[in-house]
Amino acid sequence: MFARRRLESDGAACERKANEMVIQFSYPLDGSSVVMPSGVRGPDLRPRSRMTPPSGSGTPGDVRWNSYNNTSFIDAFVHTGTHVDTAFHVSKDGPRLGDFGLADFIFDHPVLLEIPKGDEEEILVADLKAHEKKLREADLLLVHTGYSKHRAADPERYMTKQPGFSVEAAKYLVSLPNLRCAGADTMGIENIPRGRAATPPFPVHTAFMLSGRKFLVLEDPNTAPLIGKKLERAFVIPLLFPEAEAMMVTAFCDAG
Repeated sequence: MFARRRLESDGAACERKANEMVIQFSYPLDGSSVVMPSGVRGPDLRPRSRMTPPSGSGTPGDVRWNSYNNTSFIDAFVHTGTHVDTAFHVSKDGPRLGDFGLADFIFDHPVLLEIPKGDEEEILVADLKAHEKKLREADLLLVHTGYSKHRAADPERYMTKQPGFSVEAAKYLVSLPNLRCAGADTMGIENIPRGRAATPPFPVHTAFMLSGRKFLVLEDPNTAPLIGKKLERAFVIPLLFPEAEAMMVTAFCDAG
């Protein structure tokens, strides 16, 4: 009897997994996929050694050509592409990446909300409270505003005119019992020029990350592939540099 039940259980698990897919919701870090603020260089993968001869006079002279292996360095601004911010980004005393454990980047109850917004519009408490039942269970919130349609077509608009969360919406979200991370399909969690000009600066970041709770902000995620999917479990995995205030992530989820 026990063996039959175990087989039935395993069969159901296999059927369930067959109906699931893994969906990436972070952007790749190649030059054609990265949008960077003015004056900040994009990520650079520099060769240290290559198993080929130099290709011409313009090739780097410090590379070990005709090597026995291929090795590389990476130079990157840690706020490049899809990334998480910690409170150290906006506070000299805030938690850094090393203050989070691996489990803090794994989410069992991700929620995606479609809340359309245009240039410089704010995601308001009223937009969120319409979904309060879902939000009270959520540990990760992803908002699809639709503004990511401008990311490739008009990068300057995407960076400077983006919508974002209001301060009141951020305070509402951090008051929810299970939420540990929030983000939207925008360059930042708030409009960057407006946040920089505020006194004190970046009030939405502050409301999210200096509330007294350990909280992560997810910026520049690619939420479009998640629309219409049933999200099961999400992973937002950074390179684990303990002293960093932020870090690029590979983000993906199981979905049905």
